[in-house]
Amino acid sequence: MKDKIYFEGIYGEDKIELIRETIHISKIEFITEQHSWFIKPHAHRNLFQVFLLEEGDLELNINDDTYNITGKSFFTIPKNVLHGFNAKPNIKGWIITLSDIALERILALDTNIIFDIDEFTVAKFDFDNQLYENLYVTIHKCIAEYNGNLPAKEFALEYLVGMLLIRLYRIPKKEKNSSRTTDNAYKIYYRRFLQLIKEHYSFKVNVQEYAKELGISSGHLNFICQTIAGKSPKEILIDYFISEAKSQLELVDQSVADISYNIGFDDPSYFTRLFKAKTEMTPNQYRKQIGVK
Repeated sequence: MKDKIYFEGIYGEDKIELIRETIHISKIEFITEQHSWFIKPHAHRNLFQVFLLEEGDLELNINDDTYNITGKSFFTIPKNVLHGFNAKPNIKGWIITLSDIALERILALDTNIIFDIDEFTVAKFDFDNQLYENLYVTIHKCIAEYNGNLPAKEFALEYLVGMLLIRLYRIPKKEKNSSRTTDNAYKIYYRRFLQLIKEHYSFKVNVQEYAKELGISSGHLNFICQTIAGKSPKEILIDYFISEAKSQLELVDQSVADISYNIGFDDPSYFTRLFKAKTEMTPNQYRKQIGVK
């Protein structure tokens, strides 16, 4: 079996610009036309995608299953799920790409929502049903805000992403075609691992300690994380604390050293090296980029 092809950004790209580390929106026809209407099977390690098909049709391939989708429909692709499709030139729609870490942050108080929507879903819009109408309207509010330039755009988008996730959650399962792409037990362990990271909130806690709390071996935890996220537990820890560091770097009253201590680093210089390795810039360069002096 061939190895999965992964993209860190949208199809064909290894980088992605996310507003507030949360959302990116692109036209589906722009992406498909670039690749002659054929998107090869691939996956994303850190991204959850919502596809809105307004017009046209496509043949979607998910793992070993095929779905013929026509407008107006939507489908969702969780991270690490192999997918590709053949589209026709008449296709029109949008791809809403969300950071998996942002989903965890926005829905921190209700992980049941994450567990429920973290699956492949496809459905035709039923505009006689208010739940579908609400979802469609919220998607278009996200698109309008993303493409606009109004004050407080970043905060508005984070709020709208939260509403979008709730709208997806409220669509009854019986009215949509959905399937879990990994074992539920793995997802329970994985979500609990993420919860423990937040509870400890310290980079000092190592993978072996997390595995012990979960009651499994570190090798088992690694297998679960690789299966669900396509990353090792250590990589997941690093990504989480780099994301937390970015949030704290937005605050002007904390030094880089203070932030590194806040999230459990003993050595600020090691934190700086790790931050640069992950983001290609130092913490101070990141602050300059986002306009914090």
